[in-house]
Amino acid sequence: MLISLTKKLLPNLNCVTFITDSYYNFMINNEIFYNFRNVPILKVLVHDYEDLLSPNLQTLSVIQLAQLKGCDAYFILIANADQTSRFLRFGDRHRVLDTRAMYIMLYDSRLFRKELYYLWRKVINVIFIRKFLEVPRYEFTTVPFPYIVNTKLIPESIDTWRSGKFQKDKNLFFDKTSNLKNNTLRVTVFEHMPSVVKLTVPASQIDQSAKLLTNSADEYGGLEVQILKSLSEAMNFQILFYEPTNADVEAWGRKQLNGTYSGILGEIIAGKCDMALGNFLYTPYNLEHLDLSRPYTTQCFTFLTPESTNDNSWKTLILPFKVNMWIAIIFTLLVGSIIFYGLAKYHLFLEQNGIHLQSVNYKFWKDLFKLWHNEKSKNFIQIKKINNSTFNISNYSTGLYLFKRIDDSLLSAYSTLLLVSLPKMPTGWSLRMFTGWWWIYCILVTVSYRASMTAILAHPAPKVTIDTLEELAASPIGCGGWGEQNKNFFTTALDVAGQRVGKKFEVTYDSDSAIAKVFDGGYAYYENIYFLLHAKVKQKLKLLSQRILSQENNVTTDSGGKDLHIMGDCVINMPISIGLQKNSPLKPRVDIFLQRVIEAGLIKKWLGDVMTSTAAAEAPLNKVQIKALMNLKKFSGALVALFCGYILGIIMLSIENIYWYYYVVKHPLYDKYAKN
Repeated sequence: MLISLTKKLLPNLNCVTFITDSYYNFMINNEIFYNFRNVPILKVLVHDYEDLLSPNLQTLSVIQLAQLKGCDAYFILIANADQTSRFLRFGDRHRVLDTRAMYIMLYDSRLFRKELYYLWRKVINVIFIRKFLEVPRYEFTTVPFPYIVNTKLIPESIDTWRSGKFQKDKNLFFDKTSNLKNNTLRVTVFEHMPSVVKLTVPASQIDQSAKLLTNSADEYGGLEVQILKSLSEAMNFQILFYEPTNADVEAWGRKQLNGTYSGILGEIIAGKCDMALGNFLYTPYNLEHLDLSRPYTTQCFTFLTPESTNDNSWKTLILPFKVNMWIAIIFTLLVGSIIFYGLAKYHLFLEQNGIHLQSVNYKFWKDLFKLWHNEKSKNFIQIKKINNSTFNISNYSTGLYLFKRIDDSLLSAYSTLLLVSLPKMPTGWSLRMFTGWWWIYCILVTVSYRASMTAILAHPAPKVTIDTLEELAASPIGCGGWGEQNKNFFTTALDVAGQRVGKKFEVTYDSDSAIAKVFDGGYAYYENIYFLLHAKVKQKLKLLSQRILSQENNVTTDSGGKDLHIMGDCVINMPISIGLQKNSPLKPRVDIFLQRVIEAGLIKKWLGDVMTSTAAAEAPLNKVQIKALMNLKKFSGALVALFCGYILGIIMLSIENIYWYYYVVKHPLYDKYAKN
């Protein structure tokens, strides 16, 4: 019989492992080895006294080698069924056995005790060989999959071997996961955007049987729920959603003092469900406790931070231009004043010496330098007698007094920059031409300043946000997230900013209170970007409803909270998977389906459907925020400028008085009765 079985399985094998004891060791004879001459064979001889729940080193090394080589068939021929069951429990617990391989073992009723039922929900490609005592016949049975939980497990007959051949010649290892025959799979969930969303519907629209089973009048939606519903149609099964106890706080679950886990991890580790939906990260921590499907998407994980306004109204007058622009304007003002002063002195020099502009043979800058040198010379005294018939003080060009001194020239150029007209037309064509171009320059600068000032006053105050991990690490606000694994992610980071964030990272198990702390300011919450966007909009709607309620009741309330801001940079893009039981037989079929769904682009479409309501609720809130409100606070810059002007005026007046009383009055040549 065993030789016929090996010949039947040979075409589908690439490696075979025999695990037998001294009683059945004779069955692994030369003919068996000859049939598998082209296939690697591993053999383990188990002692009768060996505890296979903790096998010895030689047995363990062979089993690990079989897993490494990818052996897809295990012949377990052990007379003691307790040893067989303990061996399977060890392999499932430590994942040293490929539970999706083909298993051939001897039939024994002790293998179907209730405490071993969970094994036969994982090891489904199994054949039990049962020998009849009355006649030389062998029956091949297998476990049904899926079967109703909490019912007696009865093996199903597949074929019989008699007279040297199989009677039905059926495929002993057929795919049991392609069609689940409309059986019900238990799926544990908890609400978490965007994977699972709780949709409260009227009780009249809920199927009464489902309501009795789940003890809930809720319906679930979300990205993973939509994936699972499509998978149920492809694999022909029904879904029974349920939430574990205190799911809103326990969420994924924590390790308890007795070694068990709470939340959906506790449900799936205990074997109470077949799948778990909850935005599982594809991390070693989760892979240690359950199987994860092929990642169907990646999500940006970042921080939700408080947003504050930068109150710089006191410097409103200097905001229209940047620093380099102000430096250029001041430099141009100084240069223009010097040019005005030089042109005025040049024209005055020509008129005092009776020289007409048409007959001037000297260069302008050379004459200007000589004039400056002569005025600086203390020994230079020039007295020129002027004939009243040819020259009088009234003959001076009256348009030159605006720029006769350097301080007058600076004030005139500055007043022109403020669009204040000159009291007198300048004398001299060179001075007039330069004044015209100076006016054009002043108009351009003033128009640009006014336009920028209008835009600043019409827009809200600029926001101060945190958009990088380095900024968060340098900021004084605290941060936190759900679970110890998130804290360990930052504390074990290789970058300095991540380690600094990890030092102040707080583990929190209540997301609502954490979001409230962010709203109050001084805290940042770590989650995926879709969850944070939903929480941000939810908090805004809550605040808006409170304001409307206070207006209806004529009560003035001040929320005192901060606007919420999602950090611009992603800390990490994490792959997301669906959770299954450890060594689940459904994983290969689920992975194939997810690959097809990803290639078809349905993940992106379903994700957009889930976030549509959040985006629709956020749009009007953003419009409400953008308001061109004018208030006294925005005009505080004018008061600051006026105050600074008063201070500077008082300082200059004090300097003038000090100079007058301590220098001019005390001078020996000072005559208080003189007119000049």
